[in-house]
Amino acid sequence: MKLPLPPKFTLAALGPGLVLIALGLGAGEFILWPSLVATYGFGVLAGAVVGITCQYFINTESLRYPILTGASVYVGMAKLSKAVPIWFILSTFISFMWPGIIASAGLIMAHLFGLADSRIVTIVMLILIGLFLSVGGKVYNRLEKVQKFVLLASLPVLFIIALLLADANAVGSLVQGLVGIGDNYFIFPVGISLAGFLGAIAYSGAAGNLVISSNFYIQDKGYGNASNVNAQIDPLNLKKELVTGLEFESTAENKLLFRSWFRFAAKEQLISFWLVGIVAISVLAFIAYQLLYPNAAAGESLNFLFLQGSLLAQRFGQLVGTGFLFIAAIFLFTTQLGIYETTSRIITENLQLLSTNLTAKVARSTIYYICLWTQVVAAILITLLNIQQPLQILILGTFFSAVSMFALAPLLYWFNTSKHLPLGTRPDTFRKVMLILTGLFFGLFVIFTLLKP
Repeated sequence: MKLPLPPKFTLAALGPGLVLIALGLGAGEFILWPSLVATYGFGVLAGAVVGITCQYFINTESLRYPILTGASVYVGMAKLSKAVPIWFILSTFISFMWPGIIASAGLIMAHLFGLADSRIVTIVMLILIGLFLSVGGKVYNRLEKVQKFVLLASLPVLFIIALLLADANAVGSLVQGLVGIGDNYFIFPVGISLAGFLGAIAYSGAAGNLVISSNFYIQDKGYGNASNVNAQIDPLNLKKELVTGLEFESTAENKLLFRSWFRFAAKEQLISFWLVGIVAISVLAFIAYQLLYPNAAAGESLNFLFLQGSLLAQRFGQLVGTGFLFIAAIFLFTTQLGIYETTSRIITENLQLLSTNLTAKVARSTIYYICLWTQVVAAILITLLNIQQPLQILILGTFFSAVSMFALAPLLYWFNTSKHLPLGTRPDTFRKVMLILTGLFFGLFVIFTLLKP
């Protein structure tokens, strides 16, 4: 079957990358990088640029198979080994069972409303997320609308705050920081926690297995052969089961159309994921720097975030300070919402790939609900353990996400250069090298973190 022509690229095409970047805006962009910059200055931001660039190549390389066949990349990679679906199930659950993101949102909301126990707020938020994702309909469409609204409503406000705080010296320091030039250091300041730095890099954008979730989103948007199989893959639609895709007709015309589609998808991800991600990190880090550096020691708490709200209230009024913290809480809440929607789809898809009996006997929606509420219940139980600092939980989760990306790069290299993708649709030498370097980068960081006393 002939691939359709890709549409003309316009701003309306932005969507999958925005949903993906929104999965990291709450944690990495609002908490981890601002806390590092508030303590060490702008030089550490080179890690964010490297992290989100590595994620961009992993992300876009996961889009080849969905464009070719209309099926998810998990369907394709399951052909490599029966162990692959098992890996995705376990690594996804272990990486994202930790409620550090939503616990941070709960702590902020409890702070704003003067509540003594933030755990109650966190648990209520978790239940609300579960209910939102359990309502029938096209979940991706609703999620995209929510994420776009939050981004379009909040980022301009944050940008205005950054402009009000701006001065020429700080802007110059920010630009230098993006290439690693800090105050008397290059990228690595004395005393920085390697685990915390790794966590921030892992959360520069999306994290772990979430970084390839755009392959779901382009199915939903009908890229390439996904439009031919009408792949509006919604886990809550009882009529849809596992989509195994169409056979790609390896003709010269189809290969040309594939390359056009891949360039279209890569461009969308470059703008809405890579560029928006770097801008968001820079703006939020700039606010933290102007308000707190060099007197802040962010440590392992969210006090640096509350202090920013207090200082903004002193300078520009209580509405601005409270609004800043409220935006942070909303970002964290919608981040967790997007994470559970995506992780539930990842686990559901790979459970179906692992067991043909499960696929035949149990509806996809039922598997999805079980995966979703298992994660919600696990997060509630961990929340009830009364861990006081959600940032500690967040950093623990980011380590497992880094391990996942360490595995993702070689898996994608193996699959995208295998017989499962026809000649003329495989990555070029530059992209192969970037996948190898990405795997080595995350691998070395994981090893150093494990060996560090």
